[in-house]
Amino acid sequence: MRHSIYLRLATLFIKADLAREEREWKRAVRKVQYEIPWGNEYLLKDIGLHLDGRTISDLEQPVFKAERKVRHLRRLIRLRIAT
Repeated sequence: MRHSIYLRLATLFIKADLAREEREWKRAVRKVQYEIPWGNEYLLKDIGLHLDGRTISDLEQPVFKAERKVRHLRRLIRLRIAT
């Protein structure tokens, strides 16, 4: 069964409007200057930074990173098998 031309036009316009909104949102996000809470150690830790501005992952040893990655991948595989 074919859809009417009005339904096709409506879906086309909705898709175009969503794409336009997405572009505007990305443009607005790029313009925003984020204020980093340098005085709050706990908020910095939450976003993955130390007080001096370095990322937390810089100080981690590769062994711990690899173990965490493998644990995460195993969890994903178990979830995929279970569902």
